[in-house]
Amino acid sequence: MAKESSIPGFTNARLWLVLGSLMMAVMLASLETSIIATALPKIIGEFNAFESYSWVGTAYIVTSAISTPLLGKLSDLYGRRMIFQITMFVFLVGCIMCGLANTIGQLIAARAFQGMGGGGVQALAFAVLGDILPPRERGKYVGYFTLSFVGSALLGPLIGGFIIDHFSWEWIFLFNIPFILAVMISCHFALRLPFKRKTAKLDLMGAALLSASIGCLMVALEYGRNGWTQQNVLVLFAISVATLIFFLIVEQRAVEPMIPLRLFLNPVVRTAALLGMCAGVVTYGAGTFLSLYFQDSLFVSPTESGLRSAPQMLGVTAATFYIGRRIARTGKYKMYPIIGASVSVIAMLAVAQIDGQTKYVFLIVPMILMGYGTASIFTSTSIASQNAVEFHDLGVATATVMFLRTLGGSLGLALFGTILNSTIRREIPQRIGLAPEKASSIIRSPEDIKNLAPAPRAAVVDSIALGVSHIYYVCAVVMLLAVVFALVLPEKELRARAGLSDALENAAAE
Repeated sequence: MAKESSIPGFTNARLWLVLGSLMMAVMLASLETSIIATALPKIIGEFNAFESYSWVGTAYIVTSAISTPLLGKLSDLYGRRMIFQITMFVFLVGCIMCGLANTIGQLIAARAFQGMGGGGVQALAFAVLGDILPPRERGKYVGYFTLSFVGSALLGPLIGGFIIDHFSWEWIFLFNIPFILAVMISCHFALRLPFKRKTAKLDLMGAALLSASIGCLMVALEYGRNGWTQQNVLVLFAISVATLIFFLIVEQRAVEPMIPLRLFLNPVVRTAALLGMCAGVVTYGAGTFLSLYFQDSLFVSPTESGLRSAPQMLGVTAATFYIGRRIARTGKYKMYPIIGASVSVIAMLAVAQIDGQTKYVFLIVPMILMGYGTASIFTSTSIASQNAVEFHDLGVATATVMFLRTLGGSLGLALFGTILNSTIRREIPQRIGLAPEKASSIIRSPEDIKNLAPAPRAAVVDSIALGVSHIYYVCAVVMLLAVVFALVLPEKELRARAGLSDALENAAAE
């Protein structure tokens, strides 16, 4: 006879099948924000489109951010299992489209479609975790999920480097397919939760306004590299602000708002979301450009570039397992984001000292601290925010926190891409007399850069290193802001019951 677990209605085997499938789903979706990092120098070189460097990643993260709260709300209305399976299917189709792309434009469009599934996969996996596990016990398991979430962001460059060195770049997307199918099949049979279907009107107007606001902001940040006072940039910023204001008005009046603004009246949810947003800027935004630095400035292979990112994994592993267990044992979570944000500031400032000749050994300890810091924030804020809301709001609260975390990453990628491109357009012309609009044309694949004449090669190497240095200075400021948020994060007693227990009891009573 199958042994029952401590979770109502779940045997141990079924519980671990569900948890294992969800962790794999989180890892696959998270990998798509990081695996591209190692492959991008090669892809961009092949398409001769350096100025589109950040947009291959940004397209995924932007649509991820937009879809996350909407899918979280849909899961509250129509059930986690059905919406989760739909998002996995969208993610599957997106992977196939990316693998078949023949131009940089097609790839960016396919990444945008893929992101609509990827964002929902991550949010819904954490929502299911909140359904079946009580907050006090959740710390034992959330470490594994955070390890999948943050760890995949760090393992992605290694996996991507291996694929690029031994296969064609299309396989960084196509290799996901059998794993996605395995997750869909296992969840179809094992992920069965009590759910009473609700009838509600979807907040399509809110979704459209939020999409317009974020989209205009991203495009404005991209165009801003040519000058922040240009008319088209100012118009895009104005449209972004206007649609955001209308979005807030619509959300106040909507029967089933995509992002219930009342959630932000909860100080735990509000502060946890802001903390996650800061950590998202660093995890998604900055990590991509460190891989670029390794390949285009230090001329290491894609695989070695991935291996050089491994120290961050040590920090992530230490944080996720240690902090998850400490929270489960003590019921306290506030101190961990304070420590994590503080060590991240130190790490970012250290990495910001790089130049074209920096020794790798100098970066090892800062990368460990970076991994520890961001994982500390993700682990503790996931538990804190889910503990602070009632069961009927768990899906949308989880999705809202994930939305701001992902939004931070998309803003970071767009802003950092602008910083890098602006540095390139300023530094290379000063060094070799090339016109600013042609500066990026000499940056192709790492092999092509290495084969340049000494003067232009030095100009490219040093300019990329300087641009990445500027990015990490900005990251240090962001994490300093995270320290402030961590200090004001309220600490509430962690509940000892899971929402699933209450749902089962209510179902039995009806």
